Amino acid sequence: MTKWFVNSNNYIRGPFSTEEVKEQMAGFSDQMHTTFLWSRGHAEWIRADKWNPEANIQQFQPTMTQSMAEEKTFTPQAKNIFEKPTNRASKAEVIEDIKSSMVEKFRVQYDFVDKGEMTKEELIAFTAKQEDVSKISIFDKKDREWKEIYSMPDIVQRLGISRRENQRVPILAQFSGTHLGTNERFNGRVITISEGGIGITDNFDLKLGETIQGQLTSPHFYSPVNMTAEVTYSGLDGYVGLKFVNMNDETKALVMDYIKRFGKDSEEQ
Repeated sequence: MTKWFVNSNNYIRGPFSTEEVKEQMAGFSDQMHTTFLWSRGHAEWIRADKWNPEANIQQFQPTMTQSMAEEKTFTPQAKNIFEKPTNRASKAEVIEDIKSSMVEKFRVQYDFVDKGEMTKEELIAFTAKQEDVSKISIFDKKDREWKEIYSMPDIVQRLGISRRENQRVPILAQFSGTHLGTNERFNGRVITISEGGIGITDNFDLKLGETIQGQLTSPHFYSPVNMTAEVTYSGLDGYVGLKFVNMNDETKALVMDYIKRFGKDSEEQ
């Protein structure tokens, strides 16, 4: 019988049977994009909204002969995680084995200074907070060379960054508006701005893919700036990255003028 482990916000529970996981699905609700499942035989975690137990069982279910052989012999890299641990220590060991074997880590540098190894989620959080993402380099183990962050398309797409993106510049501002879809009021403290979007801190309500619409107010702008923005990053520490949507020319000109006045490029001149 296939046993599944559930990873929600980096907290791993299990093992569970397929039926037990199905019963828990109703509780995942809006966490389907941040909840992952894994069972023995899979190369990586499966996002909850992509989980298809019937297809996965057919593809990865071992034959009876294979199962019998596996019950007798296990390599150090393939411990028997189908059996429930008999004590807390053994369960912790199983979880650590899963984390170490399934979570890929990337060696990272910023402006040629080594930042150690990071998981993809840690790398996304790190990238989202940098003023100049072009200074981030990732070591490609396959090609054995350092590459720009732009070489990772999933991160580029998730954060909405591009090679032509200007640096993020600190700003003292407040965003006040409406959460599209629910029409609920939203207020947030803006700490960074770029040509492509803004960064809001101390917020734990906005989720990936959600959109807000309203005004950005700052002492650096002579009047409130109307804008619509979509959440492309939401961290556990309350930092939220948003990408501008359909920005008009007047707003873009105001943002670009601010970046030119307060960005690093202007300081170096």
